[in-house]
Amino acid sequence: MYFTSMISLDGVLWYTVFLLGVTSCNAQWLVDDDGCRTPDRGVGTCMRAKLCKPLIDFLLSVPKPISQEVRTELSKYTCGYDGSIKVCCPSNPIVISTKREDLNLLLDSPSPPPDITNHKNIGLLPKDCGYLGSPDKIRNGKDAKLDEFPWMALLSYNTNRGPQFQCGGTIVNNKYILTAAHCISDLIFPLVGVRVGEHKISTKVDCEIRHNGKEFCSPNSVQDLAIEEVIIHPQFNRSIIVNDIGLLRVSEMNMDVENVRPVCLPTSEETRNASFNYCVVTGWGFTDSQGQNADVLQKVDLPVMNLTQCREIYKSEKKVKLSHRQLCAGGRNNKDSCPGDSGGPLHVASFINDETRYVQQGVVSFGHRFCGSVGFPGVYTKVAYYMDWILDNMKP
Repeated sequence: MYFTSMISLDGVLWYTVFLLGVTSCNAQWLVDDDGCRTPDRGVGTCMRAKLCKPLIDFLLSVPKPISQEVRTELSKYTCGYDGSIKVCCPSNPIVISTKREDLNLLLDSPSPPPDITNHKNIGLLPKDCGYLGSPDKIRNGKDAKLDEFPWMALLSYNTNRGPQFQCGGTIVNNKYILTAAHCISDLIFPLVGVRVGEHKISTKVDCEIRHNGKEFCSPNSVQDLAIEEVIIHPQFNRSIIVNDIGLLRVSEMNMDVENVRPVCLPTSEETRNASFNYCVVTGWGFTDSQGQNADVLQKVDLPVMNLTQCREIYKSEKKVKLSHRQLCAGGRNNKDSCPGDSGGPLHVASFINDETRYVQQGVVSFGHRFCGSVGFPGVYTKVAYYMDWILDNMKP
């Protein structure tokens, strides 16, 4: 049965790739002899098409006959020929939007966020979350106060310059970090760990000057956590930038300290359907046009842009279609999230159980190449629409 399927699949590949006249190597995607780049800039392995499981799975699931649009997209995966077509095989499932009208329907007929009030895993989200600190790449932001955002996480990658923090995330509970899918999928450099409890990266002990003029140093150290499981949204698509959300299950963290606490997620009807005009974004991303990452956690207040207006900007400038599962914020000169902030939170102060707390309404996804450009907001994954997926993928 398997062998028969492989023969038919090989035939499909010849029709979808070879008959298009695309048998030469797409040189722009090559990394080395075996490594390559997929069309969405992910990392893959150049191999015979019939050995690429993600391609096989896609071809078995796609409606027949295969449309011209899908065949064109598949042709972009070719990376050579050695008697048989070779493709740049990704590590994750291949996702090709086969019906553009489906996306248009998504844009024109938004549905409400899922009701997860009675979800079986709702108890895994701590109620003691998102407390505002004492009154006492974020572009042109300002230093956050010590322990003001204790749910912030840093994702560490093993780069050719050694371990580097290149994305952010947030603490959901003592085992899970919420982040962006593009931070944990098809990586150039392997993800090696997560750090929580950080404030100033360059120092072992975090200190600040308080209002009384005296220096206060935190008695709590950072916690470096091992990654136990990487969970990427199955419909994440890097090429059209949708469903950019993911989870990391990590070694258990100690949350009985001031610098490590969970953020609130939009679980109630009020927070799921909340409308807001301003938000707070935090991270250690670029702080200037020279691409210098922040050493101290930054925060910035941003105006939320109307989605209709944001769609028009990205449609005309970037040819990107946004859905109601995304939100936009920023667009003011030098105030924005930037590279390095990816995966981090967009918060909104909300009144929960007679207390004001931070609720994470967005995950930093993408924006203009020059972050902080006037009239060009950042785009965020809207967390409320993924609460069912988040809870479905959590376990004690």
